[in-house]
Amino acid sequence: MRLPDLTPRAGTTTTTGERAAAAAAAAATLAEPTTGAERRDAPRPASLPAEAPASLLIVDDRPENLLALEAILEPLHLRVVRANSGDEALKWILKEDFAAILLDVQMPGLNGFDTARIIKSRERSRAIPIIFLTAISKDEEYVFKGYEVGAVDYMFKPFNPDVLRSKVSVFVDLYRKQEQLRRQEQQLRESERRELELRHREQLVESQLRMAEVVGSAMDAIIAFDSDQRVTLFNAAAEQVFRRPRDEVIGRPVGELFPEPFRGEYLRAICATPAQRRAEDADAPADAPADAPADGGDGAAPQPRAFVGVRADGERFPIEASISCLDLGTTTVYTMIARDVSERQRAEEALRTQAVSLANTTAELRAANEELQHRQEQLEEAMRARNRFYASMSHELRTPINAIIGYNTLLLDHIYGPLNEKQAQGLQRTHKAAKHLLELVNDVLDLSKVEAGKIELSLQPVSFPSLVEDLFVTVRPMADEHGSTLSIEHDGESRTIVSDPRRVRQILLNLLSNAIKFGRGRPILVRVGGGPDGGVTVAVVDAGDGIAPADLPRVFDEFVQLQPAAASGSATVPAQLGGTGLGLPISKRLAALLGGTLEAESEVGSGSTFTLTLPKAVG
Repeated sequence: MRLPDLTPRAGTTTTTGERAAAAAAAAATLAEPTTGAERRDAPRPASLPAEAPASLLIVDDRPENLLALEAILEPLHLRVVRANSGDEALKWILKEDFAAILLDVQMPGLNGFDTARIIKSRERSRAIPIIFLTAISKDEEYVFKGYEVGAVDYMFKPFNPDVLRSKVSVFVDLYRKQEQLRRQEQQLRESERRELELRHREQLVESQLRMAEVVGSAMDAIIAFDSDQRVTLFNAAAEQVFRRPRDEVIGRPVGELFPEPFRGEYLRAICATPAQRRAEDADAPADAPADAPADGGDGAAPQPRAFVGVRADGERFPIEASISCLDLGTTTVYTMIARDVSERQRAEEALRTQAVSLANTTAELRAANEELQHRQEQLEEAMRARNRFYASMSHELRTPINAIIGYNTLLLDHIYGPLNEKQAQGLQRTHKAAKHLLELVNDVLDLSKVEAGKIELSLQPVSFPSLVEDLFVTVRPMADEHGSTLSIEHDGESRTIVSDPRRVRQILLNLLSNAIKFGRGRPILVRVGGGPDGGVTVAVVDAGDGIAPADLPRVFDEFVQLQPAAASGSATVPAQLGGTGLGLPISKRLAALLGGTLEAESEVGSGSTFTLTLPKAVG
């Protein structure tokens, strides 16, 4: 059976009587509708009983349509609420919850789509199912718009009443199940609340028992007394502190625990309210006696106060106590937690004495530190002056030395005429001395640059062992002169690092020169291998007399020219091999500048090994 279409077609009009007649005919065809007056006007109670019917909101601007819908929905036994416009529907949604909403699309003022959009925008009504009913807006565009604003269905008039009742029934059942779940959840929360209360009661009893145990076993004296200043609690620690048995103190005035001269003053301070304590502290004279109570705190956070207690034998002793006051209405309970501070006061006095001594020592150390700092500054200034002098001296001396070497070379080459044998020997000695002096000046200049941090690195790929093989070409004449052979040992793998090739050559050239000079004509071996994290190690090994253990720590000191140990190892012989005493110190500093290390090992009679370790790249 289908419901007659009660919505007027475009271009037609109906009178009130005609609409009423049509509504009555539809109701008579289906079933007698309920009036719905009380349903429409009475708001839903705040908490419905379990058997309360679900509420359904029907919205249409035509009363006859509302009446017909009520008649169709009568078998569902629902509480039907009518709304004649979108605005009225929104007001009802603010008042109560609904299982579903049957909403007409075409209405004057706020139409169905706008009404649905507002309903879905509110948190409270967002989940209410909306079914659109229309006799005009049947195009797909309107259907799509209905679903877009949040409707669960879009039905055209005339429609099958059974289908409508079936769809509404589904949402009503869902609503009832949700309500049932909500009631069960409330019951569960109520059960949990009762269980929580029981648990809290158990915890309270347990806490009280634990508190009694804590009070009894506390290491501080805990004393409670009432508004009549009669002791009601005296724990075991209080018995030890005051040396009075509990049975003799319970019920006695608490003032008996303090000396007679201060008893009244102490009791006023203990029993005063926080405001009274603050006022008394503010009025206390600056020269108050040492035995007077100290600063008092407020009731929320009791602060320690200083008192003097008296034991059973009359002995006085200092105590520190915090006092709290609990007003129970009919009576007031005071609690005092006291501690014997005799030992602490003695310790504090000892600490004060130590603090004075420490302050004096600190002042002396500060003065000594200032003196050391002053001397350090003077030393640094002297080092800077020395470096400036080295640099200036080196630059000033190299010009005349180079001139001497140049003119000696011209004379030895017979540019200015022939020389006799003695003249040639003299010029050769002069030439050798000038070259040694130039070497010394250059080393001093390098050392001053390194110490002043003015060495600029030119980082490039450096390959091993090809760099060592190139150096062999340079030092081979010197090696041939001393009768030494040069050899290299490596695993056949070429290793490349990023470093300054000029400085690396300078270090290795110095090590090879030293090995040749002090190697006594024996073979010189260079071992090239891998270093940590992809770096490289180069070890220069000679078979000379070695360095005495006492001299090895000084091998990298400036201007130190060590004498090689004798072949027997029992004595040393003069080196007589020249050198400035700066080569190894400069090499050590250059290795550090390149991010590496230079180490020395030596054994008397077996020779020496100098090992250069360089990283894969300068950091």
